Amino acid sequence: MGRIPPPPITKEHGSWAVLFVPMVVTASVVERLTFDFVFLALSALGVFMSYVPVHVLLRHYTGTPSDEVKLEQAKFWAVTYLLIGVAFILPLLAKGYYLLLAIGALGAISFFANFFLTRIFSKTIASDCVAVAGLTLGAPGSYYILTGSIDRTAVLLFIFNFLFFGCSVFYVHMKIRASASKRPEMTWSDRLSLGKMNLLYHIAVISIIGALAAFQFTSLVALVAFFPMLIHGVYGTLKLSAKVRFKKLGFLLLGQSILFGILLSYCTWR
Repeated sequence: MGRIPPPPITKEHGSWAVLFVPMVVTASVVERLTFDFVFLALSALGVFMSYVPVHVLLRHYTGTPSDEVKLEQAKFWAVTYLLIGVAFILPLLAKGYYLLLAIGALGAISFFANFFLTRIFSKTIASDCVAVAGLTLGAPGSYYILTGSIDRTAVLLFIFNFLFFGCSVFYVHMKIRASASKRPEMTWSDRLSLGKMNLLYHIAVISIIGALAAFQFTSLVALVAFFPMLIHGVYGTLKLSAKVRFKKLGFLLLGQSILFGILLSYCTWR
């Protein structure tokens, strides 16, 4: 009997927060937790874990061959993880939660769009935002499972989570560019040049939430959940340097994700 190959794990640790924070926030907003929600979370986890091995397979069959050992590992775990995803979603479909198929289809589109974008342009803000859009579908998916419907709140939960984690995408890419510049000192012009997209995105976030509040889709109180990230985004741009501790940055962004979840749950809908 052959050995079971070690499971491939994504090195993008922040993606775990993007997957689970929207789901936990949704459960908190609805104030409900059911076995169906747990099944959805386990199904989402299985599909999420398949990301790395499926990417290996797609790259192999689209022109970037992998060695035999890595290929066999990818095949084993891609099938295993996807079977887990299917096994936990089937009971929900049997109960009549058919809209999960549409949400899953959107997630699949996000997955393949992210793959082809990274193949053509390498890792970019666009490819990461597409991935974030797919992962934050956990918010409306969880809302649907917990309430039996998709309404304005479900859509707002998706928008808020997407906008927030988009902040992290723009911020991290700014830091990557700053680190790659290797400049011992940065002028104000350097910082603004490297950080302008980050600042523009944060301005766009404020504008979008303001517009939603103006049309009475939400309250301006929703901005409270974004304040820590907004302040960090601006401060990080003004203090930008080529010295970046990415491990520390990862933990900081994880902490902000948790804080965002708490504030969004208890400020926006309370």
